[in-house]
Amino acid sequence: MKKEDLLYICKGRDWYNNDNVICFKGNISGKEINFDFCGYSEDEVLSGLGYFIKRIIRDFERLDNKARDIIKEKHKEEDTNILKLSDIYFDKSECYDCFGMGYYAGESKTGKLYLIVKFDEEFHADKDIVYEVY
Repeated sequence: MKKEDLLYICKGRDWYNNDNVICFKGNISGKEINFDFCGYSEDEVLSGLGYFIKRIIRDFERLDNKARDIIKEKHKEEDTNILKLSDIYFDKSECYDCFGMGYYAGESKTGKLYLIVKFDEEFHADKDIVYEVY
């Protein structure tokens, strides 16, 4: 797959590539989402991850709903409807399994809080949430 093709299917823009960190902004179902790739070369992203990205776009609503259900289950007392899906992460270290869907939860005392739901290669969600602060 060519970079232009990937950007086209993601309605993407602002491609950035520096030292095995690649990112761009995409638009899926009217939502602006950052696609982040850590540890991958441009060739690896374009040749190896195109299938997963196409499938994420195709199954976006189902994946988003599944991730939100997991977050709601863990945070029953909180209004999880305010969470904004902001990022889809691919990390070569597999810290997010195959990929992760990251939801911005707001500011904390230490920085911006994100809740990340991991998905495997079969697109099954992990029930454990990753909490990251930037």
